[in-house]
Amino acid sequence: MTNQMNNLVSVIIPVYNSEKFLKESIESIINQTYPNIEIICVDDGSTDNSKEILQQYFDKIQVISQSNQGLASALNNGIGKASGRWIKWFSPDDVMFPDAIEILVNQIKKFPNNTIVYSNWEIIDEKGKKIREFYESNYNDLSEFDYNIRLLDGQQINVNTTLIPSSLFQKGYIFRNLDDPVAIDYDFFLRVALQHNIRFHLITKQLIQYRIHQNQLSHKNISKTLDYIQFIRSEILHRIDSKICNQYILALKSFQKDKPIRKKIMAFGLTSLKFLPLSISDILLTFYLNKLRSSR
Repeated sequence: MTNQMNNLVSVIIPVYNSEKFLKESIESIINQTYPNIEIICVDDGSTDNSKEILQQYFDKIQVISQSNQGLASALNNGIGKASGRWIKWFSPDDVMFPDAIEILVNQIKKFPNNTIVYSNWEIIDEKGKKIREFYESNYNDLSEFDYNIRLLDGQQINVNTTLIPSSLFQKGYIFRNLDDPVAIDYDFFLRVALQHNIRFHLITKQLIQYRIHQNQLSHKNISKTLDYIQFIRSEILHRIDSKICNQYILALKSFQKDKPIRKKIMAFGLTSLKFLPLSISDILLTFYLNKLRSSR
């Protein structure tokens, strides 16, 4: 990637059979108040009408086509073609508010080039109806170490809200092709935090609408994903200096031990959603995510 002196934002959209919401998502990016944007859509072997929809925007977006290789491959392919100073991964299901990128850029310019900014968000349903606002925990005043403890505990950052310096990818950090693709963003954030001293800063405003729909949520695999996250956590911890690794392990145990009982109960409840009907688990998943993440 070149042009590091400019303020270009490269928006990467991995597309796979995304015809239902794709047009709305692309339009929300095209209509941003921030003018310096390139949009790169990577079609990962779609078999629906996604490719035809992308062709309608040939003069406004760059389209990369590949055989179906998975989410991580599509993202890395798009990032490899990007020219921006910052990278924004965005889902073809979701919608940006018009000033989202402008706000993200104005904020990230205030920090050193080792900072990822992210924001609060709204949850919408298949029809675009707002379900609720989602507020992330504000850890902006925590030390790097204490923030990383929250990440190790499972703090999830909604990647669709983030703006990431492209220099990270130039230094060799990519999205890993994992057995559970749901975890690739968490894996990325944890690796750059523990191995590259990346900081995170929350913008306390809703900047995107995150869409919940049955085809997107892996209800039956919630427990599997949570178990896989624990595996990732252990793997990454043991890649860093052993002394620092032990400090993190001890601090994490202390943090988890001191949690109020109600938070422990809610965490257990999250693993039980796979036994419930989809109509109920949608509602409860939203509840648990909001309560757990906003109160960590």
